[in-house]
Amino acid sequence: MTSPSILPDDPSLCIPPMESDDENELNSQTAHNRAMVEYSARCGCFHCGGIFAGNEVAQWLQEDDGEDTALCPYCGVDAVIVGNEQYPVCMMVLSKLYMHWFGKEYRQRLEAATDMPTCGSHGDYLRKGLPFLTNHDRKITVVGEIELFPLSVYDRAEELCNESHPPRPVEYDDVDVYMGGVVTVHAGFDEHGYYYCDFITGSGVKLPYDAWNDVQQDLVSNLSRQYGDALRGIITDSLMHHMRLFIDADVAE
Repeated sequence: MTSPSILPDDPSLCIPPMESDDENELNSQTAHNRAMVEYSARCGCFHCGGIFAGNEVAQWLQEDDGEDTALCPYCGVDAVIVGNEQYPVCMMVLSKLYMHWFGKEYRQRLEAATDMPTCGSHGDYLRKGLPFLTNHDRKITVVGEIELFPLSVYDRAEELCNESHPPRPVEYDDVDVYMGGVVTVHAGFDEHGYYYCDFITGSGVKLPYDAWNDVQQDLVSNLSRQYGDALRGIITDSLMHHMRLFIDADVAE
């Protein structure tokens, strides 16, 4: 089967907080749903993130105790919904349902991730469908795992504008902002003896985080000294707390 095109939501789209009852109601749409799906103009699959018209469904699971159940035209899984007034078929809804109902698979994808697109916040993470877009093709050697400590913008105002640090200082609205994908990691001590730990995006923006504690700061500093510009990091959870440190496999060799 072909992979779906992940269609990001409009940046202004918001949905109400999704409670367990809402997740259960939407999940109930995935069974005995032929009449609901077949003539719907917009359906979605919360296993693969595909969005499609109901008449694109070509395979149906024949049920003994009711009408047929739709199988996604992209992944073949019975996770097809039509949404409702509060939670229309959109990438935010599909992402949240995937993270809930396929939580084990989602966590495994994150654990194996070697790349992912950039995003600006947790809401942006959902709108862009990043739970469906982690990449696992890059050959890497994992050299460490750390937790991230969000830094206050006000505490870093002077540092962000310091000419000795990477370009393009950014005024962050809050400390939960993330503009990641794969980042370059630099850590150590500057000419004044002050410790620094920089996570820098491909566009030169420094993320407002540090390693969580002294032990992890020492780890990053030692790895940075060992691998230099080859040291990379990727944030592997949607709340932007956990980072995997790695180098490309050919560098390790």
